Amino acid sequence: MCEVNGDEIILEKNQSICVRKGSRVRCSNPFDQPCEYVSVCVPAFTIDRVKREE
Repeated sequence: MCEVNGDEIILEKNQSICVRKGSRVRCSNPFDQPCEYVSVCVPAFTIDRVKREE
């Protein structure tokens, strides 16, 4: 499950999501089945660019 700007999005097997720059995002797996999370960042992720909440 991904929460993007307050909207919950349930992804199923072999689905993906594109999250736009500046979006507030939180991903989790509340289900019994394991899942794989892969993040592709363009431009590449750097700790200097991240906007983490406490």
